[in-house]
Amino acid sequence: MSIRQKVLSGLAWNAGAKFCAQLFSWAITVFIMRSLDPADYGLMAMASVFVSYLVLLNELGLSAVLVQEKHVPEDKLRKIFGLLLVTNSLFFILSLAFAPVVAAFFKEHRVIPIFRVLSIQFLIICFAVLPQSTADRNMDFKKKSIVDLISAVAASVGTLMLALNGLAVWSLVIGSLALATFRTISLNIIWPCLPLPLFSCRGMKRTLSFGGHVIMNRTLWFMLNNSDVFIIGRILGRDPLGVYSLALHLASLPMQKVSSIVNQVAFPAFARIQTEPKRVTYSFLKSVRIMSILSFPLLWGISSLAPELILLILGEKWQLCIVPLRLISLVVPLRMTSNLFNPAVLGVGRPKVSFFNLLSALVIMSAGMPLGAFWGINGVSVVWVTLYPVVFLLNLSRTVPVLGARFTEVLSAMAKPALSAFIMYVVILSISKFIAAYSLFFRISLLGTLGALVYTIMILWLYPQGCREVLRLIRSSSARDLQI
Repeated sequence: MSIRQKVLSGLAWNAGAKFCAQLFSWAITVFIMRSLDPADYGLMAMASVFVSYLVLLNELGLSAVLVQEKHVPEDKLRKIFGLLLVTNSLFFILSLAFAPVVAAFFKEHRVIPIFRVLSIQFLIICFAVLPQSTADRNMDFKKKSIVDLISAVAASVGTLMLALNGLAVWSLVIGSLALATFRTISLNIIWPCLPLPLFSCRGMKRTLSFGGHVIMNRTLWFMLNNSDVFIIGRILGRDPLGVYSLALHLASLPMQKVSSIVNQVAFPAFARIQTEPKRVTYSFLKSVRIMSILSFPLLWGISSLAPELILLILGEKWQLCIVPLRLISLVVPLRMTSNLFNPAVLGVGRPKVSFFNLLSALVIMSAGMPLGAFWGINGVSVVWVTLYPVVFLLNLSRTVPVLGARFTEVLSAMAKPALSAFIMYVVILSISKFIAAYSLFFRISLLGTLGALVYTIMILWLYPQGCREVLRLIRSSSARDLQI
């Protein structure tokens, strides 16, 4: 199978499996959210934010090395596995010891046992790195997508059962561990590639250097995406953090799912074609066009329907989520597009570009977050809307020369989908005023259908080329005209 066919097949299987998983798990998640309180999500956010950072570091960036290199000798695999065992064991011990420090930072003692239980996953996920990297390097996305599908469904069912039995925040904690365990076992059954560990770093200088760049990038990415959680948790407390975390989760969910699909396929694909600059440029611009056509209507549609969606699906106890959801959703299309930058520049072997992109984003966003927090979670949401477009333009200007594209080409690829979605947004808000007295379900159904119709008409009129690219991607995993 050619690289083009593997990429398309990978996108199809990733998208299909994740769509099925999310369709099922979201139906369950709605019941979980209605069963739990903002305080439960606030506690989980406080405990998981530090654990999530260590999870980003747990494989020392070595998974990227395993994917980026075309051939990995047996002794290097053994050394990498040895490093993974040592690092994750150390993270587990440190997490047990520093749990009180985390609790003191947030002024919430109930974080301690949650943090310690979550740290158990370090003893689990270290065994998933090699089989997952093997699947990515071989672009075997079909089986991996099936694993993700089954794992997500099983974890969601387990979490719901625990929540219905009154375990509150512990249902989220145990569900997270169950997901990690099931996925790790499944990956090792399908790709059994755990060698005898070798505890040595001799001859690993170049490998660790590349991994070091990846770690720095992930550290900056983590700080950028969690600075608001630190600030809200510290200044505003558990309940506002729970409300904000849920709103941020809802607004970012399409980004998390779509970007994870694209990134799993894009990094190996760009690594394969890194010596062919024209193909890199073409593939990157096509990715931007497709991402824009899909992301702008979806996220701006969520923004325009935020009041109805929150009240109908989650109930009145979550109505404080409405304003953050409406505001943050506006900039998520830019975040989804910027998430294409990292796998592309890493795939062509330029991790420093990604590092400076993340550094500039962190500096700009972190400067505004504390000020926004004085106006509560709505103020933090305003910071996202006002400052992130600046971050996006700066990082775009730094990225496009590396990929052989022009600044104006990327903006042009995004302009028509954004304009079509803007017209859709205005129509939805205008009509919603006249049907405010009707039921929530009727309003969502009517406004959602009308918005989809308006966007479809506008994008077909303004951007037929981009629509044809999306249709070809959906119709066939062996389309001849996708030149990647």
